[in-house]
Amino acid sequence: MASTEKKQSIEAAQELLAQTRAGALGSINPDGSPLVTLVAVATMADGAPLLLLSRIAAHTQNILRNPSASLLIEGTSDDPDPMTAPRLSINGILMALEGHEVAASKVRFIEKHPGSEAYDTELDFSYFRLAIESARFNQGFGRFRKLGPDDLLVKGR
Repeated sequence: MASTEKKQSIEAAQELLAQTRAGALGSINPDGSPLVTLVAVATMADGAPLLLLSRIAAHTQNILRNPSASLLIEGTSDDPDPMTAPRLSINGILMALEGHEVAASKVRFIEKHPGSEAYDTELDFSYFRLAIESARFNQGFGRFRKLGPDDLLVKGR
């Protein structure tokens, strides 16, 4: 792909991540088998995926044992073939937020998911950031690009 096409792919991947409200979270069970669950997604100021996870959920227990995770974000498409919709698979390490990061993240998450405020204040939920290690952005059959953290994160934030 030419430089212009790469830039367009990166911008499209950033936009997909910024606009998404949910994704499929992959974690590793204690026996080594995979677990994929639906999670609500927001983004931090720099564009990193932000999740609000219950400490009692199986995926959170997996993450606390082994923080390696994968997050699939799927775009909407008017095309009846879901394989033509844009999708972004992000691999990285899920880290619980602490201190000042929690306050800023809480505002961003609740703004995108107003119904989550009760989870944040009344139940045993914590905010997690997915530290991006690698990603694959697919824009339809045969149109994919490998991306890294420098491609997905917004600089200067």
